[in-house]
Parts: sequence; C-alpha cells; structure tokens
Amino acid sequence: MKGLLILLLTGLIGLSSCYFDDGPRGPRGYDGRDGIDGVDGEEGYVFEYEFSFTAPDYSELLLLPDDFVMLDSDVMLVYFLWEVTEDGVEIWRSLPQTMYFNDGVLEYNYDFTKYDASVFLDGNINFDELGAIYTDNWIARVVVVPAQYGGRGGVDYTDYNEVKTYFGLSDTKLGTPGYTRPQ
Repeated sequence: MKGLLILLLTGLIGLSSCYFDDGPRGPRGYDGRDGIDGVDGEEGYVFEYEFSFTAPDYSELLLLPDDFVMLDSDVMLVYFLWEVTEDGVEIWRSLPQTMYFNDGVLEYNYDFTKYDASVFLDGNINFDELGAIYTDNWIARVVVVPAQYGGRGGVDYTDYNEVKTYFGLSDTKLGTPGYTRPQ
C-alpha cells in the first residue's frame, strides 16, 4: 500500500511540475519582399526524326539531342506520320500500331531510355518481304512528357494533336537549333 501511495504522489508531483501555458505571443513578423516573376518554362518537348527500317534489325535509334536532359521520371511518347490527306492535313498515330495481313501481323513499336527511343518492327511476318510503303521514309515525333503529367486525366495521349495543344508544343520549335539526326 505504501508503494502505491508513493507512486501516486510521485505522479501528482510530476504532473504539477508540467507547464501547459505557451506564454504570450510575440509580435507578428514582417512580410518578405516579393520576388521577380519568372518566365514560365516549357512543360513538354517534341523532336522530329526521319528514317527507314532496314535489315537485319528493322529498328532505328532516335537519339535525344546532347543538350537535352530528360529526367528518370519523365515518359516518352512516339507518334508516326501515318498519312497526309489530299487537303494537306497530317494524320499522326501513336505507337504501338498493329497491321494485320493474311500471312501474319506487323507491329510498329518502341521503347525508350532517358537518352533515346528505339523504334522497331515486331510481329510474325517476314520483314524482308515487306514493301517500301511499310519500311521507308517514316517521320516520327518523340514527345517527352514531364512526370507530373503522366497520370493526369483529361488528355488523350494517343492523339498527337491533343497532346500538342495541351502542352503548347509548336511545330516551329521541333528539335533543338543546330541538331541533326546521326546517320
């Protein structure tokens, strides 16, 4: 019983020594000076490439310019100029694209790193028997999308024109000045 009484008294003394009042408030601090408004940066980037698929690999490495830094968290989208209508309207398709033939399937596909995109033919048909219409003179646009936009709804990433509008991409600013694609 004595032990319980000592424990109770120790607890009461401990609680009574606690100070719960924060004390009086100090004077309010001054607002900091306004900084200079900066120029809004670009949110997306687009680069254009022209190439043909050739044997034996039927692939093409599309290198990003040396002066461009893509973050590990960014994503890359690739679009092919699929056709141009009689009135000059460009039809862009996002990769992958699949074509079905009587003797098999052809797929235009890609993968990417933060330095390049590799576009390639895939499928179960003989690529050597494909005509030039399927392998030659392709134009691709590679769009680098910052990570903060990767999962945002409201943008159809398969539609190049919608992506172009959403990110304010300009066809007059394709690539980087002085950049030429390696041969």
